[in-house]
Amino acid sequence: MFERIGFIGVGMMGTPMARRLVEAGYRVVAYDIDPTAVKRAEEMGAETAASPREIAEGCNPVITILPKSSDVEEVVLGPGGILEGGGEGLVLIEMTTAYPLSTRRIAAALAAKGMRMLDAPVSGGVVGAERGTLSIMVGGDSELFEECRPLLEAMGRKIFHMGAVGSGHTMKAVNNFLSAASMIATSEALAISTKAGLDPRRVIEVLQVSSGRSWSTDFKFPKYVLPRTFDDGFRIELQDKDLGILTRLAEDLGAPALVAGVVRQIVRLAMAEGYGKQGHTAIAEMIEGWAGVRIEG
Repeated sequence: MFERIGFIGVGMMGTPMARRLVEAGYRVVAYDIDPTAVKRAEEMGAETAASPREIAEGCNPVITILPKSSDVEEVVLGPGGILEGGGEGLVLIEMTTAYPLSTRRIAAALAAKGMRMLDAPVSGGVVGAERGTLSIMVGGDSELFEECRPLLEAMGRKIFHMGAVGSGHTMKAVNNFLSAASMIATSEALAISTKAGLDPRRVIEVLQVSSGRSWSTDFKFPKYVLPRTFDDGFRIELQDKDLGILTRLAEDLGAPALVAGVVRQIVRLAMAEGYGKQGHTAIAEMIEGWAGVRIEG
């Protein structure tokens, strides 16, 4: 099953993930619409293909990690896509942060041709991808999950089976909402405490051993905000996309998303102020600007 692994989408996350597979001894065949990304894949030891269809014709399983659900739909269902090239028994491991209901539609289309699918989005950022320490949230058949576990373990350290197809993408949407909310709330807290005369680094130290602790205080503020690099690699415009997945899902399910709606509006304000292409930790810079303080240490 793992003789040739197709890998579609060798961008900031896909490149180090594909590299982990190559280093684990797998034969990887890569495709991307960006010729620079394809060349980078070749340099790290992967073979390359000219289209998603060609990937599907010669590889099993096929991994996709793309910017958004519409890109996945195009790559899988569109002309020259995976559905055209793949045959019965093909496995798709879809690792994009994507919309769960779209994922289920894709899975149904694949199943009609005898193909199987796992949705397996990741958390941990570029650093986690490079180190092979990603958290991977998986939806799909439990037996297929176990078949693919060795492949997933080459890319991540913590692998969770969440349930049926779409469950992984649902979990990722929930996680990214909480990540964004925590970053914004921590930024406000640090702006207020700094303006009140407290040392930002000392505030983080206290939060780290108190009930306000979060991944933002654990990692994001010490690494990206206090040194004022803001170069975390996850663009604010992508965070807006992810929050859109959560709020759309809540609406489709008839569930409340009051806090999520506010968080997304703040992220959209950041985009309006020109932060869209910057790392999402730059939201702290915007909030400190509103407060008239500088968070550093």
